[in-house]
Amino acid sequence: MTIFILICLCAIVTFVATGCKFPPDDAAKKPKKWDECTKSSNWTGKNAAKRMMNILSPHMPDSVFDERVKFMKDRGCNYVNLFVSNKGDGEYGGYSIYGNAITWLIDKNYTAKMTERIKKLYNDGFGIVLWLMADDDGGWNKQLATNFATYAKDIKSLGWFDYASTVVLGLELDEYWTATQVANGMVALRASYSGKTGVHMTSGKWDWVQVADILFYQTAPGKSASQITAETRKIVANCKGKPVCFFELSRTEDRDLSNAAFAGGAYSVGNW
Repeated sequence: MTIFILICLCAIVTFVATGCKFPPDDAAKKPKKWDECTKSSNWTGKNAAKRMMNILSPHMPDSVFDERVKFMKDRGCNYVNLFVSNKGDGEYGGYSIYGNAITWLIDKNYTAKMTERIKKLYNDGFGIVLWLMADDDGGWNKQLATNFATYAKDIKSLGWFDYASTVVLGLELDEYWTATQVANGMVALRASYSGKTGVHMTSGKWDWVQVADILFYQTAPGKSASQITAETRKIVANCKGKPVCFFELSRTEDRDLSNAAFAGGAYSVGNW
């Protein structure tokens, strides 16, 4: 009887300590390590018509979200890249944590749907790589640059960094930010997020990796497997020990070119 009472008391203490959540919240699990996020497939269809990076969009119907998740599962992907802010890059654009504009006020309707989808992906076993900005931004990214520390703190307040394996500052950063803005943005991000950080630039560029932990690299489409392997080796050497994800080497899924990037020393790919 004494043992039974002690067990009950322990259960009650655990229940209270976890905020009256039993079993504990899913974020109590550890995210995949950054280097376990090796295979993603971010685009499919003619000229990347279907975009897996956009699946947090509250404008995307749940049925389309489910279709995109099934595509990634069927491809054998182990992580997903997700835009947190996307004004107009591909389908279902026009969303951020602030709604359909940078108001600096968190939109609870938008973020409720986005949180629900992050948790579903996480519980499905995907690593989560958050991209804080997309291109084709219509000025949103310049607004975010004025107070990026607040933006990072607001994302942290939503609990999303607890699910992240890596956080990338933005897509094709050199289209809209200067090197100084990238360096300052990385400082602001690291004040709210302690994990691995990444940068991404337009095709063939890599040098801003100096302020980040990981380079997410892209090249112009149309290259052969041997060319991809050679280019990967060159970029890995230029990064001087910092890991390289060959994020974009085609406008659709391409297993052969992805394996060519692995052969050249990339730890991860985006066209699996």
